[in-house]
Amino acid sequence: MIRVNDHNQLPLFDPWEFLSPRRRKMLDQSWAGLFQKEILRSLPIGLVKPYFSRVTGRPTKELYTMLGVQLLQQAHDLTDKEAVYQLAFNIQWHYALNITEESDSAKYLSLKTLWTFRQIMSENGLETSIFN
Repeated sequence: MIRVNDHNQLPLFDPWEFLSPRRRKMLDQSWAGLFQKEILRSLPIGLVKPYFSRVTGRPTKELYTMLGVQLLQQAHDLTDKEAVYQLAFNIQWHYALNITEESDSAKYLSLKTLWTFRQIMSENGLETSIFN
């Protein structure tokens, strides 16, 4: 089953209101704000959807998050383990990927899931299209 959040739908309440105005402004003006506003919505999730079932199986990790993690890992030159930790604990990553919930399903990623997703991308020649 495929999980995709609609990042174009505005939330009823600001999920980032817990941040002070200064910290929020810093995030907005950083790479994380740029990523959230300009890059996240344009990630080509349609390229990876065909490799997952719409009706059977365990739900996927949210596809925008998975593609975003792949990009951020490469942009920051991180190991797989470091990327998993950044997704779990780094508020800049949460902001960039527009992850507004505190659940493990949103912020936890196993190394195996990361490897499997990367394998799907590389075996099907998707990395060039996604990184462009």
